Amino acid sequence: MNQIFARRADAVVIQPSSFRIPQRVTPNDAKRQAWFADLADPSVPLHKLGKSVPHGAKGQDLLDLLHANTVEIPRAVWFLRVFGANEVAGLRHKPGYDPTQYSVEWANIVTSYLKKQLGDIILPSAPRPTLNIKSVFRSVLADGETRARWISRFTYSLDLLRSFYSEGLVDNRTFLSWLVLQMCTCNLAQAGFVARLADEYLDGILACRALSRPFVDACLSKLSEIRGSSSREFLPSVENSFRVFLRRACLAIPDAFISPRMWIAHAALLQEILNGNSRPNHNARPTETVYSMLADNLVDIQKRNDAMWFRNLPPRVLARLTEAVSDVTKLNSVGPTTDLENFTFFDGGIESEQPFVAKLDRLLTWSVTPLQFGDHRPYVAATILRRARVQWGARAARRNSTAPDGKLQDLLFEWLDRDETCNEVASVALLFGELVRSELFSYASYVQRLIARCEPGLLCSEETGSRHREFLRWIPLHNSTAAIVNQRRVTLYGVRARSIPEESNEREMRREVRLVFPEIFNPGMLPVLFHIFLLKIYTGRQGTENGPPPLPSTCTALLDAPRYQQVRTIRQWFLPLLLKQLSNFLDNPLTHVFVRVYCVAADLMAQVKCYRALLELSLGVLERPCGSEHLTIVVETLHRYSPIWAGMGVLRDITLALYAAEQLCKARGTHCCILLDLLLEMDAGRYLDVSARKNVDLEITTYAQALRPSGSDTELCPKKIPEILMLSNDPLPDAAYILANSLWFHYHKSPDWAWSIWDNTFAALRVQADAAPRDARYATFLFHIDQHLPNGLDEHVAQWFQETGKAELTSIDGLAWTSLTRTLLHLVVQGVLKTTTILKGLVYPLWSHALISGTAECEVYLRAAHDIFSRLVLSGEEDWGSDIVELQRVRVRRQDVFCASHLSLLVAAIPTLVFLEHAPHVPAELRLRAAALRDAVCGSVEFRQGIYRDLNAVRDAFDKSLQYDALDESLVEPLMDALRLILNVTRTDTATIGSSEWLDTSALLSPWKLAATTIEVQFSLKQMGERLVLGTPNRNTKVDRLIAKFMHHHMSTEEADFVAEMARGVGPTIAGKFVNTGFTCIANILKGVQTPLTSQGVQEILDVASEQLRLLAHVVELARDDQTALPVVDQIAQDGFIDALSSKLEAFETLLARPTLELGVPPDQATQGAVLMARLLQFNMAFRGVWTPKARSLSENLCKSVFKLALAHGAGDHLNPAAFPLFLDTFMYLIDELATDAKANQTDIFRHYPQIRLAELPADMPAEYRQQLRCLLPYPPSHEGVADLVHGSLDSSGQTLPGPPVMNRPWDWVESLGDNAPGDSPSEGGIRNNASLSLELFAARATGDYVCSEKNPRGFHDALGSESVFARDWAETRMPLTDESIARREDDDVLSSLPAFAAARLGMSPASPAWSRQSATSSRLQSPTQQSFTRGSASRSDELLDIERSSAGSKHPGKRKASTISEDSDIEVVENSPVMKKVKAKERAAPANRGPGRNKRTSGRSRWPFIFLLFDGPFDEHALQAPSLPHVFCNLSDTGL
Repeated sequence: MNQIFARRADAVVIQPSSFRIPQRVTPNDAKRQAWFADLADPSVPLHKLGKSVPHGAKGQDLLDLLHANTVEIPRAVWFLRVFGANEVAGLRHKPGYDPTQYSVEWANIVTSYLKKQLGDIILPSAPRPTLNIKSVFRSVLADGETRARWISRFTYSLDLLRSFYSEGLVDNRTFLSWLVLQMCTCNLAQAGFVARLADEYLDGILACRALSRPFVDACLSKLSEIRGSSSREFLPSVENSFRVFLRRACLAIPDAFISPRMWIAHAALLQEILNGNSRPNHNARPTETVYSMLADNLVDIQKRNDAMWFRNLPPRVLARLTEAVSDVTKLNSVGPTTDLENFTFFDGGIESEQPFVAKLDRLLTWSVTPLQFGDHRPYVAATILRRARVQWGARAARRNSTAPDGKLQDLLFEWLDRDETCNEVASVALLFGELVRSELFSYASYVQRLIARCEPGLLCSEETGSRHREFLRWIPLHNSTAAIVNQRRVTLYGVRARSIPEESNEREMRREVRLVFPEIFNPGMLPVLFHIFLLKIYTGRQGTENGPPPLPSTCTALLDAPRYQQVRTIRQWFLPLLLKQLSNFLDNPLTHVFVRVYCVAADLMAQVKCYRALLELSLGVLERPCGSEHLTIVVETLHRYSPIWAGMGVLRDITLALYAAEQLCKARGTHCCILLDLLLEMDAGRYLDVSARKNVDLEITTYAQALRPSGSDTELCPKKIPEILMLSNDPLPDAAYILANSLWFHYHKSPDWAWSIWDNTFAALRVQADAAPRDARYATFLFHIDQHLPNGLDEHVAQWFQETGKAELTSIDGLAWTSLTRTLLHLVVQGVLKTTTILKGLVYPLWSHALISGTAECEVYLRAAHDIFSRLVLSGEEDWGSDIVELQRVRVRRQDVFCASHLSLLVAAIPTLVFLEHAPHVPAELRLRAAALRDAVCGSVEFRQGIYRDLNAVRDAFDKSLQYDALDESLVEPLMDALRLILNVTRTDTATIGSSEWLDTSALLSPWKLAATTIEVQFSLKQMGERLVLGTPNRNTKVDRLIAKFMHHHMSTEEADFVAEMARGVGPTIAGKFVNTGFTCIANILKGVQTPLTSQGVQEILDVASEQLRLLAHVVELARDDQTALPVVDQIAQDGFIDALSSKLEAFETLLARPTLELGVPPDQATQGAVLMARLLQFNMAFRGVWTPKARSLSENLCKSVFKLALAHGAGDHLNPAAFPLFLDTFMYLIDELATDAKANQTDIFRHYPQIRLAELPADMPAEYRQQLRCLLPYPPSHEGVADLVHGSLDSSGQTLPGPPVMNRPWDWVESLGDNAPGDSPSEGGIRNNASLSLELFAARATGDYVCSEKNPRGFHDALGSESVFARDWAETRMPLTDESIARREDDDVLSSLPAFAAARLGMSPASPAWSRQSATSSRLQSPTQQSFTRGSASRSDELLDIERSSAGSKHPGKRKASTISEDSDIEVVENSPVMKKVKAKERAAPANRGPGRNKRTSGRSRWPFIFLLFDGPFDEHALQAPSLPHVFCNLSDTGL
């Protein structure tokens, strides 16, 4: 039987290939028209037309001809394939022939054809008013006939394109590139058609980032255009299509959105579209999982884009300098109303020794350094430590551990023992005196420790003294015992010392105090003092009999003594005596005696900084019944030193004392407005209970209602009141009081009566002669008017200054100014007017008016403004003489000038004084006076303290007062000097900008001056930038020198951060200078490191270049959101930078290409260096003008280096999950920036993308990374017809060897209609080989089997002689026998699923149009990328051939049992078959991971189901080179088929 089968097989031979392409002929027009008419007639078989084809029309004309004849798409495709095959016939045998080149040419023809049609859709142009041209707009879609014709041609073109695309007749890459570019350039009218086209081919676009990135950008641009268009309401479907495109792109290829410039331009739109909270308005809604994926991808996209754009840079962890500046700023913020009970300074406990020691050192140094200002600082430090110790003690008690008192004592001693501790002994003594008083520091333990370690130089008799000797002499003992005093005495003066210098010094101090306070120590002086008081009141002269008592400033011995002696004298001797005499003074009818004693005592205590004694004295007065004048002076003193009380933490005690005093006044029927105001200010809703606060509010309301009772009778106040003018001539002593009561009685219901009274008083002062008693009477009159107003006279005078004050003030003469000045000062002393009211309403406006006037007439009022400012803000004992009471009251009112609410106004007035100093029309004397005033006010401690409390407010106030564009060049340096004087930093006359001294001052970066230095540098840079914009000469050199100093100075991380903060927001000009200088410096650093790289060289790059990069990033951070505000990079700087960067990228690429053991540099260090290079490249690409000719010439090398660095960190020894995405994002950013370059090739969107195959990627690369890289590799993938197919050969042992991959030849593989018409049986005796693909390519051989006719799929006879075992087994196990209708339906479609070898036996080509006609309509609505290929294609690489359907019609009545059926194969194998045993053995050796759909029937119809090599899984050339192949190779000739 075997011999019969063998002879039968040998009788069947495969004939040589007889395929011939239909020849071209050149017929006349009639024959050509007849031929195309037959082609359009579906009843005329193609076999008849395929003998020859007409030659003539080409390109778009040929497409028009097909459309005009309405040729069916399958027949038109056949004709065009034959036409193309004839076009390339002469090129096939030439060297370098590319079978896909004609697909590219045909793609250009088709896209040009589509573009021409789209070009007919135009929009009307906007009318231009300057041109008087009448034009009529005609649209192709406006007319019904032309619209139908256009739609018909466009639809026909799309149908043709669909087949062209799926069969590879048009180059997919060329077509999709054109489609993406068309989306970028189309108008809104064309956008709908292009969007429909993009929707059909979206899968192809989203397969590659080179296509999807510009496509996403185009969609966003069109969406923005639609939203800004008036025709948006007519384009909802188009808008929704773009939204869908963007969502699908975000899901399929998120890397398409990695483009910083695109993100900056469309961030809000993308967040709206991709945000998971938004939902589209259509029925088919994706699941929540899809929206969750969109939201996650959006977050990732935003982070990656912001990182490359250097936005939202992560803040550095607080380090030493940063934390120090933060702590100093926080400590300086302590103000008069700060509640230290809720103030947190120590974040952790004392157990965390290192951070606690740093903070403790910072706190102690802040309280004593002369670089900070305010007497409150030692008290703040002591209070913070006291509260912290209470918390530590409570925590220790809860944990049953030892209290940390001993540890704190050791830390304080160590700080005191360090040499770098402040050398201001008086400040240290004040601080430690408070610490000793609060029992935070033990004085006895301190002395014992010094003695125990044998500290040399403690005795005062020794020549070389220890620094601790001065501390022992100066530190006061508030609550000392005899033992401690004796121990101190012995330590300083020895055991045998009977008398010490301190005793004689104390006697001298007491003598001075007795002279200052004769009321206490010499009661006989009271008549003399009373006489002086009366003379002052009635004559305005000071008494001369015996002279007035000296002021506290004359107590030189007390003021120069160590603090220990000062405290002993004031607190332990003087204060008890004063408190003992307090009741006598309060009961004395001469109130001025107590007022003087209290004011002098308060001044004396303040000068020696015995503020606790002053507080005890003030609270002692409040505890006793006293008059309104007594209360006023005490309350004013408490208000003046409110920052001290806040630092002591005694605001609660003062508030309760004030409330008790208020209750005493209320019980006596007196009312003190100033006491109530201070009570509410210090309480601030924190200490008083609700009922007490209600009582205070009720008292204020009741008093206001009493002064302004309700009623209907209202008498309007006249504009002119003659009684006020005649007041100076009234002989009655109390005439002012009587007039004030009378005016209040008549006009108190008039809303503006106080304003009218002030206006009339000003008129009286203006016309009267200069006389001090008369001015004092008017001041007294206004004082009584103030007492009759609920809110005082101050607000009405301020209103007058704003309305008519300036005009009135600039018109009066010098004599009137003298009277007005005297009156205003008296009103300030009495508390009628606030100092801030006079400065804001009078002084500052007059300074500005004098500057604007430009004439010498300003001398009178400018001189008066200078005098008033000097007396109110700067005056001392030399201005007020021996009247210490008035001086003290002026100082109290002065505190408001330096509060936050008014300090900004004072700072804003400083530039005005600078301008006055250099105004030529101002007299020289007044110019010098303006300079002196400015220096004096900036040098005052109160001013400096207020400045450092809020430096940002100072900067804003100073900046608002300047207009750089109108500023004269000569005023720039004086202004900067004024700013430096305000901030207490180096002035220009001592160190000019750009000099080494000035830089050293800034580079020291001391935490005590850093914040002020930052502001000064910012203003310097800003004004330089403004001058450069205005074209000021010689400014360029200064800027370059200054920035070069910054950039060339090797700074630490913290220093770089602070210098960057200094240069933040300096403007585009200075920012550009910084960037160019920075790029030059970084380039020099990179060039200075030799190649090949060493560990030392890489570390040098990391240390210097990274900090300079961070500095530059902070400088330009504010300009990131506006791309036009980014500076332009200088070409020279850019060329040097990009050249150095490119060389170092190549060096790191070479370094990381080696194995880890051969690097010579630690792998982590090498990766950090490469990452830094990538970050530098990212930073550089953001600026304008970076793509110089030099940069463009290096772009190719940059792309290769960055991509290779990404590959190096994506697999192997250097696999790094953080570095790989960074390099990949950098690469995508780089190629996007190259694409936007104006001089780049805009049409080739695949330029600069890597040209490697997927098989060349490292085998151990993670799948996620491989998928990301897949979108960057060449597009399109191999055609599905030849996917995973290679040429094969047999070696000497019979093993199959894979060769080069098979190229798709869509124009060579033409449908063969055969020698017979479709349906005819083939001739007997051989197998025809008449297809365009020869059977020899498949190593096909005859087996003697045949496929039965589909008309009779099964018979009743045993067909063992005509069937192979394999075919019989296949048919019986796969053919259903129960449903004949199913078999008939399969018969109807059998031709569409026959494999090529079956078709050959039937005399048909595998690509016969018989299949095309049946399959075209069924796949018309599918996406071309999802359709099965009807021509020129094979099954997908992950699908089996559709052999089962072709075998379903075989007619074999016999049965044969199949013993083995593989679950992963559509092939059933008979047991004991030698051939199949070999196949099964190979399958068992193959990996189990098979492609999807392996068990499914193939949905496509294949034109050539024979394969060159069939393997399981995607083709991988790299895998084929491995020793053990993971694939199963199966040649069909081995299976018996």
